[in-house]
Amino acid sequence: MKKVCIFFMVGLFFLSFSIVLGADEENKLSLKPGITFDEFKAYWEQEGTTPEGAVKCLIIAVLETVKEGNKDGKKMWALLLPKDHVTSTGEPDSRHRNAINQFNRQIKGTNFKGAIAASYLGGTPGNGYSCAYSNDIDVDEGQSIYDDDGTKLFVRSGGKDIASPVLLKKNKDGYWKIFEYSSLYTGVKSIQTKDF
Repeated sequence: MKKVCIFFMVGLFFLSFSIVLGADEENKLSLKPGITFDEFKAYWEQEGTTPEGAVKCLIIAVLETVKEGNKDGKKMWALLLPKDHVTSTGEPDSRHRNAINQFNRQIKGTNFKGAIAASYLGGTPGNGYSCAYSNDIDVDEGQSIYDDDGTKLFVRSGGKDIASPVLLKKNKDGYWKIFEYSSLYTGVKSIQTKDF
């Protein structure tokens, strides 16, 4: 009888644990290309509380801006920046013009702009820099430095040989803002065609 009771208690524990995990997955928002500003903001409010989530949001905002041509893409981008880096119209200020231009480059062998950003969400030269917003960013934990005042993540790309550093700081509301990300938009490997 004692064994049956213990077995029942252990089973009940695992059942309740799986229900809690399932509820978390149900509450997790998922995005697809062509999102609205409100959808992105809700996603940002959910994911921006971790450095990894903030970087993923930046990559999605970049893809919406340069690949999808979303009219609200730059406003999405600005949500991730410190307030003094945002214009009165809610877009990144002139300090980010180079980032926008560099992410906007078309990589040889692709038929779209945004392959650099796509390389952080599953894109590789081998798959034509195809990506999905549901993919997580890949962080090199050995190089990354975590601190409450400022965190430096080293993010891996499917198109580069080395991870790219991103400097983030947590604001008073608990959201991570991106202060430095210029290494993210350095080039990626072109797609080599066998047509020669």
